[in-house]
Amino acid sequence: MTRKKKAVTKRNISGLRNQPLQPQLPRPNPPISPLRENSEADPDVEWLPNLKFDSIKVHIDAESDDEYPDTDLEEFDEWDVGIEEFFVNLRQFAVDQGDDPRDANWVPEALKRKSLKRPRKVRPSSYKKGPDVGSKSERTIRRYRKLLSGQSNLGNYGFTSLPVRLPTPNVVIREESVTPPPLSFDSNSSVVIPSKRQFEDETTSQQASESSVAATNREENEDADEPWEQDICETMIGGGKSSEKIRGWEELRTQIKTDLKKRHQSLSLSQINQLMILQNFATLRLKGHSRMVASYQIAEQWHEKSDGSGVHFARRVRALARHYQVFEQLLPERRGGSKNAKSLLNDEVVRRAALSWLTDQAVGLVTPLKFREALNGVILPSLGISMKKSLCERTARRWLVRLGWQHTQVKKGVYMDGHERPDVVKYREEVFLPMMQEFERRMIRYEQKGGELVQVIPTLEPDEKVLIAEFHDESCFHQNDYQTSLWLHGDQQILRKKGHGRLIHVSDFIEEVNGRLISLNPDGSIHRDARKIIYPGSNGDPYWDCEQLIKQIVDSAIPIFEEAHPDCQALFIFDQSSAHASLPPDALKAFEMNKSNGGKQRFQKDTIIPDTNPYPEHRGKIQRMTTETGLQKGLQETLEERGFNVKNMRSKCSPVCPWDNDDCCMARLLSKQGDFVNQVSMLETVIKAAGHECIFLPKFHCELNPIEMYWGWSKYRYRQVSKQTFNDAKKAAVAALDACPVEVIRHFINRAWRFMSAYRMGLRGKAAAWAVRKQKGHRTCSRSAMMHIESMLS
Repeated sequence: MTRKKKAVTKRNISGLRNQPLQPQLPRPNPPISPLRENSEADPDVEWLPNLKFDSIKVHIDAESDDEYPDTDLEEFDEWDVGIEEFFVNLRQFAVDQGDDPRDANWVPEALKRKSLKRPRKVRPSSYKKGPDVGSKSERTIRRYRKLLSGQSNLGNYGFTSLPVRLPTPNVVIREESVTPPPLSFDSNSSVVIPSKRQFEDETTSQQASESSVAATNREENEDADEPWEQDICETMIGGGKSSEKIRGWEELRTQIKTDLKKRHQSLSLSQINQLMILQNFATLRLKGHSRMVASYQIAEQWHEKSDGSGVHFARRVRALARHYQVFEQLLPERRGGSKNAKSLLNDEVVRRAALSWLTDQAVGLVTPLKFREALNGVILPSLGISMKKSLCERTARRWLVRLGWQHTQVKKGVYMDGHERPDVVKYREEVFLPMMQEFERRMIRYEQKGGELVQVIPTLEPDEKVLIAEFHDESCFHQNDYQTSLWLHGDQQILRKKGHGRLIHVSDFIEEVNGRLISLNPDGSIHRDARKIIYPGSNGDPYWDCEQLIKQIVDSAIPIFEEAHPDCQALFIFDQSSAHASLPPDALKAFEMNKSNGGKQRFQKDTIIPDTNPYPEHRGKIQRMTTETGLQKGLQETLEERGFNVKNMRSKCSPVCPWDNDDCCMARLLSKQGDFVNQVSMLETVIKAAGHECIFLPKFHCELNPIEMYWGWSKYRYRQVSKQTFNDAKKAAVAALDACPVEVIRHFINRAWRFMSAYRMGLRGKAAAWAVRKQKGHRTCSRSAMMHIESMLS
């Protein structure tokens, strides 16, 4: 029966690809065949091996079965590779001696045919280097490269740089590769060739032992190093630093605490966060937690999301911890990149040109905005520098600081905050806000919808008119008006004029419909303007008073409003100043009365005893303020007619009455009566007589008057203009006042309405705090508010 040939098993060489060349062993001496060990005893016997090679299999001729009766064919199959290598070495030895291997009677026919038909393939001198991370996934490759990209060259620290070979998944990497023992050729000894099965058995047993040891280590130690941790350790060990020299977390935690305490001012926020994470990680490790548990606990504390997606954060914490443990330093920061690392200001030519322009400007007139415009339009183009994107104002501000300019603020005066004063709170909560809520229902409003201000017409009841708010205030422009904050060089000092120059006084109204109280022609030009400008001074107009304001209301404001808005009603809103609250000449004033009748005191109008009088029998009675003989009544008789016993009470306190007393003297007691307190000013009397409404803002609440923002917008631009004469100042003031767009004024008014809504909703503390922080001065508008409004307009 013919024996079936064994199936040829394909050798697994996938793990041997792209490996470095093994060093060539020295060519051995001509080996002595183990089959001719007794050739010296019988020299006449001619040895001819009865071997025929087919491929790499060894077959024994049938004639030689008697000579080797105990030899099985399967035994030759186990070490046939070794036999082939043996004859190859013999053939090479013959070639080196100058003989023709084809004529030698000891060369097998298979090798002869092989050498004739197929020439020996030349072994390559070098192999193409494969990827560093083997068959890792793309994500793992990117992560490894990112972890090792920021490392500095260890050669700078005395280490020997060795290539780091990342492990391949599912492949056991051993420190010493299992190789068969080298063959020794000696004329006095036989050649010992290990069999193929013996080699595979040794390899399998060694892999099994290593796998069992690795499994035992994984069971005993849950803190098994991750691949990138092994790479860092192998790098350090290869460079000459052993794992014994890596300090423990107790020493490293002390070092971290020292860095946080002494270097916190020089560290960035990200570096401080990394050190805090490392400190927490070290504490958890010292308490006995594994690296995995410690990293997940830190990720749960620091990660914003609570959906369990902190796996990546925990992995980064472990990478940071291993890096700090090995290198004892944080990862270097590479924010910005090389593209943004170089500044044009580092160029000496650009620096000198910028300094030359700055020194040519007048002291105090340098601003980041002007410097930016000069850089983009004059300085850089003159140097032949063209940029894809122009420099911004923030860059100009940084350049000013680097060139030695400082932002200096000049303060004057003291701001008094009275938002929470009892009388102010009472008027705001009980009088002003309820009245404004009722008026707001009838007002035309402009609300923000889709990036635009849309007009909203109110729903009116029968016999009601549309109400339009007219906010009033006065402001002064000085000829030598200057900025309170300037950009100055370190050794520069600005010399201001002693006086502010001549005064330009402006009294104006703003509204939501037309921006200001004006009437327009059919072509859109201004027909009439309610603005009143005077130039008070020693040789100029008289200073502004209540009489001039009433004249402006009667002669200009009311007629212009009725012309511009027919069938509408105006709500004039004023602040509480002494001029606005002026009373008529015959108003009731207790402190201007004498104790007794007659004398040098003013005649006052008759009144009605109010219902708040403590004596009911006198309520509602008409009280005349003159006697039957025509003399002015004094304090004593007036109070006695109201039922008060004022015997032995002094007439007035000196110098002033105590703030918390209501009946310390006769004048104080009478001034607290309802008819003396609730008197209508001349301004309110004139406006209501014309059929319109009037209300006064609470004291210290300049944020509720949007015209204050309008003054700030205009003055900011007025200060930017150079004014040589007073005529230039007058023209610049009018130009700045007319330049404010209607949309900006509407945004100012909406901002004031939002503050009123905040007070109504009980957020008066927050609104008052904002007013104290941002709106500390009248006739000013904060920079942030202006930028916000201009961004919406653009």
